Amino acid sequence: MASKAAIDLGETERRNIEQACAALCVDYCEIVDAKDYQKIRHVFAEDARYYSPAAPDQLIHGAEAIIAYLSRIPETLVTQHLACNIRINAESTESASGSCKIFLFTADGSVPETPEGRKAAEKQRIGVYRDRYVRTPDGWRIAERRGRGLLHT
Repeated sequence: MASKAAIDLGETERRNIEQACAALCVDYCEIVDAKDYQKIRHVFAEDARYYSPAAPDQLIHGAEAIIAYLSRIPETLVTQHLACNIRINAESTESASGSCKIFLFTADGSVPETPEGRKAAEKQRIGVYRDRYVRTPDGWRIAERRGRGLLHT
């Protein structure tokens, strides 16, 4: 059941919040896959809390720490994160929560690309992110992201 604050939101405002937060899920995937980690500042709040699916009990606190953590991904690791089943709940004009499923495909970037692309690694993953969103002066940002693995090959 929606909270009173969410019920008081107009339909247009609620949809705008949902759309802005859903875009953050996709933007995160695009940034990580492009290894353009400095753009993480456009997705996470400055004081965000991040729990990676690879280390779900380890708190990574702050956008700068998240950038440093992601920057450890090897340059030769090709990743493709596909976000789906994105669900956003606009709680108020200032906060929202949500989740998205992630399919993570990886490949060895040192292997030459063929006309079909690169051969994917044998182990692939499906996970989920559970997010808290906050409106900042710069727009909506992820305040907390908790990742967890669900399935792998």
